Amino acid sequence: MHFLPRDRRKLLKGLVIGPAAIIGIVALFAVTSLIGALRTPGNQSFQAKWADWLRSHHAAAMANALEQYYYTHNAPPKGGQPKALNPVPTDPTTTTPNKPTRVTVVHHLPPPSDVALVVSPALPNEGKWTPTSAVVDGIPAMYEAQFRADQVYTGQITSAVWVDPTLLKVSLVPGAQEPGGTWTETPYVNPTQLPYAQAAFNGGFRMQDAHGGFYLDGKEQVPLQNGAASMVIYSDGGVDIGVWGQEVSLTPNVVAVLQNLVPLVDNGEMASNATYNDTHIWGNTLGANTVVARSGIGVTASGALLYVAGPALTARSLGESLQRAGAVRAMSLDINPEWVTFNFFQHDPAADPSQVTPSKLYPQMERPADRYLGPTRESRDFFLISSPSPSS
Repeated sequence: MHFLPRDRRKLLKGLVIGPAAIIGIVALFAVTSLIGALRTPGNQSFQAKWADWLRSHHAAAMANALEQYYYTHNAPPKGGQPKALNPVPTDPTTTTPNKPTRVTVVHHLPPPSDVALVVSPALPNEGKWTPTSAVVDGIPAMYEAQFRADQVYTGQITSAVWVDPTLLKVSLVPGAQEPGGTWTETPYVNPTQLPYAQAAFNGGFRMQDAHGGFYLDGKEQVPLQNGAASMVIYSDGGVDIGVWGQEVSLTPNVVAVLQNLVPLVDNGEMASNATYNDTHIWGNTLGANTVVARSGIGVTASGALLYVAGPALTARSLGESLQRAGAVRAMSLDINPEWVTFNFFQHDPAADPSQVTPSKLYPQMERPADRYLGPTRESRDFFLISSPSPSS
């Protein structure tokens, strides 16, 4: 039998941490994290700031566990049926006799086809595309459709927005914290952009969770990753989504790239490499099967841009919703009610074109309808949809 020398036994005894010390360490960390969250700039809620602080200070497992517990135990009820679809902001100039003339349209995409439904009986106008307030030279440039995403959460409405990039401009706007760096663009819709602004919506995960990069204005702020799902904006106004290094790449006419995870839809089918029960791709934050607010973006065969979001989606039902809305290639964007945001901006033809009336895509979106309008700096990157001329 071997015994430790007396001085080493004293040393080991001194290293033993008792319950009181453990409680003190936990309390100190909790106070530090709360103070850190309070000092975090940006317009997000305190809960979101706290979760981001934890993930930035090697406590992502704690943040993920707390969020997954909360959303799992506060999941929306299964079954049920909404009384009606949500209201859609429509063009206020359609009833105006002297409707203002906008740019002359040379080319535009054909309107979208109805969304395939999976719940019966259908709600009135479910799956039908309705023109929104974005109208260019009398032609609807943006449509909205609403439908149920699956046969389980039938009381919850998923919304899709169809955008014609030949009529409207899609821009990537860097946030104050994500992706970091210094930019000429303001991290909000500034006054010079307001007369043209039609809508804005959320970007992807924080860069440390996205497994991808960020490129804008000739600067690769976060390295672009081969194999990552990538939203690409071109100098001619076109948009595309694909696997970086295979379907899309950095060509001279690329002006912006946002990468986020791996594709949800590829070649019109649910992507084979998008697994829904793993703990690496979809389980890195809330997990693939957590029913929570989720958003995604896709492109159609004709080149239209699709945004899909809903308050009760899994990774699979989000991908299927994008697919049914017409996406041939699609990727996930941000998740949870704090970050899933799509706001319309309506212009009164009789008022100053820089004055807008914002409205949410659906009522359950937590953040206000003027989220991206400033002057408060938006902490994360987002997308802006603009018309080619002032809306009034």
